[in-house]
Amino acid sequence: MVVIAVLLSSASLIAMFVWVSILVICNPEQLGWLNKILPEWAKFSLGNGESSETLPQIQAYLSKQGQIAGDFLPLDEDSAKSFLLPVFKQRENCHSDCKYIVELRIYQQSIDSNSQLVLEKSYQLATQLPVTGPEESFVVAPLVDATDDNQGSSMSLPLTEVGRFEGSKPSPGVWFYLRGQRQQGTNAIAYGHIVHYNPERTHLQLMLSWTSPSGQLPQWRLLTGSVKELVVDQTAGLEPQVRVYQVKPAKFVLNPIQLEEISLTPAAIQDSAYQNALLIARSGLWTPAFEWLQFIKKQRQARIPPTAQAQIDLIRLHSQLTKIQANTSWASPSQQVLADLIDGRWEKALQVFEASPQNAQEIITLLKADKGRLWSRVEAALQVNPNRPEVQAWGALILASKLGSERANSWLKGQTTTTTDTLTHIHGLLEKVTTPVGDP
Repeated sequence: MVVIAVLLSSASLIAMFVWVSILVICNPEQLGWLNKILPEWAKFSLGNGESSETLPQIQAYLSKQGQIAGDFLPLDEDSAKSFLLPVFKQRENCHSDCKYIVELRIYQQSIDSNSQLVLEKSYQLATQLPVTGPEESFVVAPLVDATDDNQGSSMSLPLTEVGRFEGSKPSPGVWFYLRGQRQQGTNAIAYGHIVHYNPERTHLQLMLSWTSPSGQLPQWRLLTGSVKELVVDQTAGLEPQVRVYQVKPAKFVLNPIQLEEISLTPAAIQDSAYQNALLIARSGLWTPAFEWLQFIKKQRQARIPPTAQAQIDLIRLHSQLTKIQANTSWASPSQQVLADLIDGRWEKALQVFEASPQNAQEIITLLKADKGRLWSRVEAALQVNPNRPEVQAWGALILASKLGSERANSWLKGQTTTTTDTLTHIHGLLEKVTTPVGDP
């Protein structure tokens, strides 16, 4: 059986070599994929399959296909050696932003296969990547989470701009961004893709889709350790939402890297205190979570694993944003309370509520319009520490503003840690709440 298996394997290898040899002679362009995984010394000429063209010829060819050649982006300091060319199409019956990207192409300067001399102003197509914009539902998702507005459709939105990330990057190769823009109410949303080019394998790959309600481009920033991460700002209103992606190895020969998002699940350390800190962070209480994690680090007096440090740094980044908002002097009492609650400043927010009847009514309107983000903070805070009278007060106020004082009082009775003094204080606060009319 072993002899038969060896003979069959040998026969299969011989057949494969014969097939490749025939293709190299008769139709070498079909083996372009094989050149990408072979070492430099083993690569073979693709013969007439790689036709050389001048820039005018490339533009003329695309024009015949009903496409438009964009401005090329050099891949290195020698712009004449290789470049990325975006390919556009024109939208019909359009008056502004009428061109959208349909393909990305990498061209390399031609080399004479016999003399190895560089041919003047002549280029070969090295690789290409079809482009489709992200779906509308993905683009508007951060706003939907914040306002519960239009969910969006599965329609692909156009991409109109391509650029190269300059400066230091976390890995070899060239990083590009594709960008489009959409007006959604008062928000000028920016969205697009992240693309990476691996020159060693002449491979162009879509790495990530992104969206930003504030119109911000993704940035490479040093947040965790010594290697830059890709930061995408998805903040909508006062709710901070920043996604951070790290470059990680991937089992893919043509491009052995991938972008992996730093996630707060699962917890990187199997410890109840650490898990509780991540629980309140996921609810939006970034600053209390970060302060708790700092205490845990001091208590452990042990090296924090990289995955845990990445989670801590992600929480720290959000905490910095919520602190800035809470430290801002807002003209509107409701905005001040919202900023305080988002940062976990329960007592300070209560002081604003109790400052005047006008403040109370404006803040009740805010609580009634909340889509659940404030309530999730109350639940998480009481889950890890039920003995928080100021949190219980805000829980009762949220319920009273949405469902009436009777529902709030019923909830308070279920809070086993509520003292008589706390109940008296909260009942005084509830008297300022007008019972809502109709469905909450």
